[in-house]
Amino acid sequence: MKWKYLYHGWLIELIPLPQGYVFKCWMPDEQIGISNYHVYPQICDAIRAARKRVQLESTSLSLMRFLDESYKNHYLSSKEHLALVSSVFDFTISANKPKI
Repeated sequence: MKWKYLYHGWLIELIPLPQGYVFKCWMPDEQIGISNYHVYPQICDAIRAARKRVQLESTSLSLMRFLDESYKNHYLSSKEHLALVSSVFDFTISANKPKI
């Protein structure tokens, strides 16, 4: 049986497998699901990882929106905008890797 609950506006889905649990986080429109597809041995580990992922993705999306607005309002050059967006993207990717 899958468990579902809301966390900061995101739907977190916990999926039981024979080896443990995986999570999938859905954005508020429930059209984009995000997961690292790592199997966690305990449900509490999967919940903790899912919450971290929601916090990280929410922060990343907010920063991207802020950078886009700053660029559109001419507070950033295109070079600065690209460098900052790339930095946020790279950090989000590296921070999402499960710690083994």
